[in-house]
Amino acid sequence: MANLIDLMSALEAEIVELRILLREKAVPELCSYFHVPLVTKDEENSIIEFGYSNIEVTTLTGHEALQRSLEAFSDFYVPDSSFSRRFVTKHPGLIVVSGGQSEISAQVMRVNAAKLAFKAGVLTLSDTALEKWKEVHDRFMHLITTTVYRSIYCFDDVHRINFNWVSRPRVSNLSKTELVEKIESGMFTIPPSHSIQSWKAVLDADKSLIEKQRNETFTIRRRIKLRPEASIRLKDANTALGYSAGLPYIAFNKPAYFTPLESFDASTKQNRSRKEDSMHLLIKRMNLYTERNSANSESH
Repeated sequence: MANLIDLMSALEAEIVELRILLREKAVPELCSYFHVPLVTKDEENSIIEFGYSNIEVTTLTGHEALQRSLEAFSDFYVPDSSFSRRFVTKHPGLIVVSGGQSEISAQVMRVNAAKLAFKAGVLTLSDTALEKWKEVHDRFMHLITTTVYRSIYCFDDVHRINFNWVSRPRVSNLSKTELVEKIESGMFTIPPSHSIQSWKAVLDADKSLIEKQRNETFTIRRRIKLRPEASIRLKDANTALGYSAGLPYIAFNKPAYFTPLESFDASTKQNRSRKEDSMHLLIKRMNLYTERNSANSESH
């Protein structure tokens, strides 16, 4: 089994090499970085319950943007325990380079390969998520593994880059039988705030509610956390594709069209879809919905 500390050292060494190349070839006046504030633990519960009300984005350009972008590639840790580990930092930005395309592309591939090697090393630590977490954080205090795993994207012949905020629902449909089985399997993962007895009572109440429903199909709609993305279209492409903006992009040309990331204001967004309006929230804990016209009035 590969040593995680060695794997991290190898990754950090590859990132240093990438930084050297980018610093040499970057065009600072074409670089942008959009600072997104960290979420504190005090803010975490409110965001989980109600979502973001606003996110103030600070736009940096020039040498400052380039420096912050280069630093972002190795930002794997929360500063201290007062910051959220669930809402981790994002580093949307753009580094435009002139020349060195083959070298930089090859180095990006090496960095991403080192990220995959570290992830594979983590996965071999244990069969359980809790044991993996303990093993990793015994070695790396305050490490956020998802930030290590983020891929770096580089693009050639970019036509358009439009930054934006995205929160898409993840939808799964279950039959009544499948849903009851899912609820029963919840006994294997008891939340810290519950005893075995109190958690069993919650699950029994959920099962009873499901069994009372007239319909046979249910929908779980989990909304993906709000995150910055960019819609990117290459010069020879007919359509744009969306890419997560957890890390700055690298572009080998100046885009013809560029939309910066703006601050997020929930009051200006339409948060409910027509589909959601036609659904009845049955069990909030599970984000479980049923068709409004077939639901009983009771819900949890």
